[in-house]
Amino acid sequence: MKINRKRRNRKIKFDEDKYIEEYYYQNDRVVIPLELEKISDLYMKHDYKQMELAYSVTDYIEEIAYMVPVNLDIEIEIHCPKVTAEEQEKIKQTIKNNYGMEIDEVEYDIMVQNRKSLILLIVGVILLIAYILVEKYSSSTIISELFCIFWWVAIWNVLEIQTLDKAENIDKRLNFQQLYDANITFVMDK
Repeated sequence: MKINRKRRNRKIKFDEDKYIEEYYYQNDRVVIPLELEKISDLYMKHDYKQMELAYSVTDYIEEIAYMVPVNLDIEIEIHCPKVTAEEQEKIKQTIKNNYGMEIDEVEYDIMVQNRKSLILLIVGVILLIAYILVEKYSSSTIISELFCIFWWVAIWNVLEIQTLDKAENIDKRLNFQQLYDANITFVMDK
């Protein structure tokens, strides 16, 4: 009986697209509902200027947006007490600022990755040249093998940075761009 349960569990596959379509997809866009008891719940607890979104709010929005395909538009639907048009514009700008900062941070990370991979590439090429020279003009196999290992590790790190790490950051950037461009609506039902 225990074996059958394990086999059944292996067959379970979560379909993110179906989940998004069933619970969040409306009128050609993905609607992320956000319920606020009071407007101050949107902001960090000690942020008296109300300029920074609360972590609980951004975590919730990003958790859903992570599953949304990049080609779909997102709408953040804020259910809250009555707010003026001026407050609505301030909230919209705060959300845009938050995701604009996230985009800048990811772009900075990509720039650092590019610099790091360029430096590692240069070091790797220098070590490769040193390896070839030592292999050709020296009889020391230990030094030769060390240079071989070092240049290989440097080049491998370049490939890892430029494929895996950079792809992850590009996905993050696209996701944050989707949230930056999100349509923000208010439903004042409280």
